[in-house]
Amino acid sequence: MSLFEKLKLTKSEEDVKDIYIKALGLKGYSKNLIDIQTKEIWFEAKDNSKLSSYAMFTQLLHYVQQALNKGEYVPPFLAVVDTQKAAIMKSADVIPFLEKKTIKWGKRASDVTQEALDTVSQYIGTHLVSFKIETQEDEFIRTFKDAIQKGEIIRIQITPDNLKQVFDKWVAMIGREIKGVTDDDYALLFFADVMNRMSGEQVSIFRRYNS
Repeated sequence: MSLFEKLKLTKSEEDVKDIYIKALGLKGYSKNLIDIQTKEIWFEAKDNSKLSSYAMFTQLLHYVQQALNKGEYVPPFLAVVDTQKAAIMKSADVIPFLEKKTIKWGKRASDVTQEALDTVSQYIGTHLVSFKIETQEDEFIRTFKDAIQKGEIIRIQITPDNLKQVFDKWVAMIGREIKGVTDDDYALLFFADVMNRMSGEQVSIFRRYNS
């Protein structure tokens, strides 16, 4: 039975947590206010797919903000998971943003304000890596295990041959979740994202292909 099929059978958030814990082989984990905590990753988990990855990350970042305010430990990676999708990002990509303390949070993580959601969504769009569990189970598991074991989010290499495919995937997984942008904005946002993530050699290839 695939991971997606198992998730379709879940009846509670605890079921979702347990399935992901087993699928990723998580060790030394705990389940508290932060749904799943390990030394390497903190997870926000949901037992449905109603919230966007951005909304789930906003809730998770509420806890990260609290930890930073208290001088407590924050792991190198942050992740969100539900019954249909998952996403991961480096904590280092968002901590400088949170340290400015400009976000107006709600009293609880589940009560984050629309303003907080909009602010976080605009910032993290170029940092998170998203997966549809139904079609990307193997890629999801490999990426998360690499993050835990190697301390890196290893991404697909972008070449002239797969650029259109990568762009279409980016639009489906990330672009369409960004509020307040039009279809015409996707190319610019995608370019900004890949320029932020690429190696020097990949940037050269990308520029040659788009010149």
